[in-house]
Parts: sequence; structure tokens; C-alpha cells
Amino acid sequence: MAFLKLYSNFKKLFERLGFALICTAAAALTIVWSSIGWTQLSPGDLNAVHADLEGLKNCEKCHQTGKQISSDNCLECHTLLKTRIESKTGLHSSDGYADCVKCHVEHLGKNSELIWWNNGIGNFDHSLTGYTLDGKHKRLECRKCHTKNNIADKKVLESQSKKSDRTYLGLSPSCLNCHIDEHRGRLSSDCLKCHDMNGWKPPSRFSHANTVFQLIGRHQETSCIKCHPMITDHFSEENPDYLQFAPVKHDLCLDCHRDPHKGKFEQACENCHSPTGWKYVQKTNFNHSKTGFPLLGRHAAALCEKCHSPEKPLTGLKFALCSDCHADYHDRQFADRPRKGACEECHSVNGFAPANFGIEEHNRSKYPLVGSHLAIPCAGCHPKTELDARSTAIRFRYESTRCIVCHRDPHKGAADKYLKTDGCEYCHSPQSWKSSAYDHSRSRFALTGRHSLIACESCHHPAGIEPAVDRLKFDGLTKECRDCHIDIHRGQFKETVATEGNSLEIVLCSRCHTTSNWKPDNFDHNTRASFKLEGAHLKIPCAGCHKKLGSGEKTYILYKPLEHACRSCHQTVKALE
Repeated sequence: MAFLKLYSNFKKLFERLGFALICTAAAALTIVWSSIGWTQLSPGDLNAVHADLEGLKNCEKCHQTGKQISSDNCLECHTLLKTRIESKTGLHSSDGYADCVKCHVEHLGKNSELIWWNNGIGNFDHSLTGYTLDGKHKRLECRKCHTKNNIADKKVLESQSKKSDRTYLGLSPSCLNCHIDEHRGRLSSDCLKCHDMNGWKPPSRFSHANTVFQLIGRHQETSCIKCHPMITDHFSEENPDYLQFAPVKHDLCLDCHRDPHKGKFEQACENCHSPTGWKYVQKTNFNHSKTGFPLLGRHAAALCEKCHSPEKPLTGLKFALCSDCHADYHDRQFADRPRKGACEECHSVNGFAPANFGIEEHNRSKYPLVGSHLAIPCAGCHPKTELDARSTAIRFRYESTRCIVCHRDPHKGAADKYLKTDGCEYCHSPQSWKSSAYDHSRSRFALTGRHSLIACESCHHPAGIEPAVDRLKFDGLTKECRDCHIDIHRGQFKETVATEGNSLEIVLCSRCHTTSNWKPDNFDHNTRASFKLEGAHLKIPCAGCHKKLGSGEKTYILYKPLEHACRSCHQTVKALE
């Protein structure tokens, strides 16, 4: 029990003072116990790799009496590290790493970890070893690289034979020390010439311009695998496939490309073609102008086989009319014209679009362009459509030129009675749809005063629907104020009117107001009210007698009923009473 208590105290001492002092404490403890007759003492079992050093007789191989563990004693056994330190190589030659006990600790058990990582293994500064971790290497676990299979130094394998699966020594900075050679020895082993540590793909440092075959023209758009085929071998069972980057034949175009001429011409493609593109032919060896059909405009860029197909002869082709080669894109819509719809009337060899048929030509047609129609693109009126069950083309012929043929009816038939006479022009013009020329005095409700300034949709919209709708309402509207305006007087001025044997309560706004403004210009207090204004009362503002009642949106001014007695307004009279 005394020994266990002593060991427990020793362990606490280690935790407080740090493992750097454990060796000195152990040595001192050995002297104490030796003086009182104990023959064996150990703070704990040694790691399995140091098992041959167990026992008090071997203590002095590591410990010196009264002193800390000497690194020189460690290096007597760890000769490989001693050589690396003397040659100033690796981590142990760095400042702060010469003292072994700062990082290594013993007597913690046979299977204990011999290395103590200050701040944790994940925060270790790998650059101290001479190899900085960059890119994806930063995210790897240590044992992904530091494995027995990756040890390249034979001396490490020999000296660390018992613990080759634990050592961090022996790796080479070469990429191929850990990675397989994806190029199978066909390219340089210096991977960093083309790649970086951020990832294998893409090879950020590679430039094809530094090779014997520079990429020009369309070759720059070609995927690598088009020229560098995928090869399969058994160099690596996990990754047997690789791209063959070298050697690749490239002296002749036909090393990669088939001969579309099937041997009819010399196999020197560069005489007519260039890497810019197969379609762009260098016509240095053939002058088409010497034929009856010089190549002009878009014809100069056309592929030879477009006209000279294998089933057609090289000579004797018809070319007097565009229709000899081109189909009638307009499906004979212009066949009744004097020139039978000849393409040259609107188009040229410089391109089918834009057409040479402009505003001047259009104004000589049956439908001159005026107003906003001048700003409409051709496709706005002439869309591509199905003319019949057998053809689809741009439509140019219409049975009618009325607005309704092209424009939808925003009034949904409500204005049909006007369309029957003058059409949309009854109210609108091609200048602008928004500006209406309709004379409202022709209706049952002439616009006067402020009504003449109101936007049409403010009154002409379906009941219960916001003004900004797709349809304006023109029929079924009444002309009474109450149909558009709310009664802000809350029924104070309702009158009962007899209509066709019935009585109807209404408010005749016109008794007080006009359309010029909301002010009561027609109201005369002496003739319309039961209380005449005389004397000082003439100078009293309306609000002096007619107070606001309610709150929020329900606020209104009380006009009647009001008491007429003086005491209802004047405080002096009330006091006398």
C-alpha cells in the first residue's frame, strides 16, 4: 500500500511539473529507496520497444544520478537520429528539439505513446522538418503519409525494424514516395512542374506551349483525351487506367485526323486548312472567281461540300437563281409579285438577315408604317408561324390590316359597338395606345372640372377590383356621385326621393359641391341650413361649431343635428344659468 501511495504521489508530481522533470524525480527516488533497503523500484513499465532496458541494472543506461536524462545517452542507441542531427537534417536538428525529454516520455506502460505533442499533434509545425505541408497535405492525418510502406530510406528500415510502423522518419520529399506515377514513367518525375499541392486536377502549372506541340486554333478547344488516349495496364491494381501523354505522333495532321477527301488531294492538309478550323479553307490553291460563279459574301465562307456534294459533279451546276440551291423560305408568299418573289428583292449574298426591305419599301406597300409601328421589329408583326399543315414560315400576308388582327382586345368586347364603325381608331391612334382621343362629351357623362384630369381606369374598372387590371369597363356605369365616391358625411345629408312609386334615400352632392373642387362652393348657410349666420357668427370658422368626431378612418365632421341655443356654444350663458 505504501508503494501504491508513493506511485500515486509521483504521478501527481509528473502532472504538475511536466514530463521533463520525471527522469530527475525517478533517479532521486531510486537513491532514497536504495538507502532504506529496497532492491527494486520503477515508476512504471517501459514501452515495449524499450523492453530490453527493464530492471534497475539498466537505469543508468538512460539516467545519470542526480541529473536529468541526457540526450547523449538517448543518441547512443538512436544512432540514426544522431547522424541526422550532426548533419543538421530534419526536425531534431532544429532549435528547441535537441533535448529528447521535452517531447518523449517513458515509464507510462508497454503500449503507451512515446511522443508528447505540445499543443497537440494537429498543431505541429511540419515546416520544422524541412518539408512544409501545403494545399491538400494540410488536411491529411499524419499516418496517411507516415507508414511503413512509404519509408524510402533503407537505413531507417534497418534501424527501426521493430517499430517501422511507428516511426516518422524515412520519407522522401518526392511526390512519388507516396503517390503512384500516373504517367507510368513517360513524363518527368518532378510532379510540381505541372501540378500543385491544391489538387491533382487541373494541372495548374502545365502549359502546352512548353511542349513540342503547341496548341493553336481549334486545338485549344479539344479535350485532352481526344489526343491522349486512356491506356489500361496493371501497374496499379487500384488505378490501372492512365492517359498516355507521351509519346504521341503529331508530325502529320493525318496522325490524328481522317482524310475526308479519301486520297483525292495531297496529304498536306496545311495547303488548304489551318488549326483555326476545318471549315475555314485557305483558298490559295484554287481561285473560284475563274469559274462562272465567283464566291462573294456568305458564299465565300461556305463549305465546299455544301455545293459540291459527292453525288453532284464538280462542274455544270445550276446557279442562275437562288432557288437553284436554296429552298423558298417564304413558301411562295411573294410568287404573285412581278419578279415572282426573287430573293434579290430583299436579300443579298452577304446574308439572309437583315433583309434589304426597309421602312421606305414598307411604306410603298398596302400598310405604311406610322407612329409606334415604326419602332416595332419585323418579327413583332411577321412571326414564324404554321401557314398550313405542311409548312412553317415567316408570315407576311394577312387577310386584314385591322388592329384586332395583331392586337388582343383589352376591353374584352365591351367596346365592340365602337369597333364596328371606326375600329380602334375611334379612340386610339398608332402614336400611342395610352393616349386616347375619345371625346367623353359624346357619352352621357361629360367630363368637367376635376373629372377631366382623372385617369380613365380610375372610373372604368370592374367593381371591387383594383384599377390596375387587364380590362376596363365601359358599359353598365352610372353617373351618380355615390357610385364612385364614399359619403364622408356618414349619411348626415341623406334625402328621401320618390322614384317610380318608390322612395329612395340619396345624397345630392351637387347641392353643395361642384366638379371643380371638393370645397362647398354651392352651399349657402342662410338658405340651406336652419341656422342663419349673422353678426359675429359670420367671422367664425366652420370648425368652430362643426367638430370632428370619431377616430382613424372613421373620423367625420358633425354638421347636423346641432343645438341652436346660445348656451350650447357659449360658456358665459351657461354660467349665468
